[in-house]
Amino acid sequence: MITLESYVLGRWQAGDGSPRPITNPTTEEPIAEIRSGGFDFEAIVRFGRETGGPALRELTFAQRGELLKALSKAIYACRDELLDLSIENGGGTRGDAKFDVDGATGTLASYAAFAKEIGTDHFLRDGEGLQLGRTARFWGQHVLVPRQGVAVHVNAFNFPAWNMCEKMACA
Repeated sequence: MITLESYVLGRWQAGDGSPRPITNPTTEEPIAEIRSGGFDFEAIVRFGRETGGPALRELTFAQRGELLKALSKAIYACRDELLDLSIENGGGTRGDAKFDVDGATGTLASYAAFAKEIGTDHFLRDGEGLQLGRTARFWGQHVLVPRQGVAVHVNAFNFPAWNMCEKMACA
């Protein structure tokens, strides 16, 4: 039986506590188990604030886009396996699985293209700059900068791959 792991604190790890079975909704056969206890959520938030966030903010939009593009390609390279897993775990059709997995890769590729267009900046310009006084010495421009902290995204169950990638790409 497969025990699912979570990527937490920079590594894959299983939780502890009582295992909960994950079953194929069509056959009701157990296919995996998960243990959700034992994660130190204070340490996870601290890791996000002190390690993950700074590493992400160091990257330009173009660099972030390259990571999204690479992830899109990696998912596509495993497409057939992911389609089978989606059918087994979700109980849907192959068409449903394709919609989900292809939606995930397409979303990542789209955000990668947006990031490439933005370029090598670490912030977004919000509109054109304006001269605020009689001379060009007093000039201003709004910019959007990355927020500091961590984000928690709640995902719907219907298209798990697409929904996850949609939230991850914009974050």
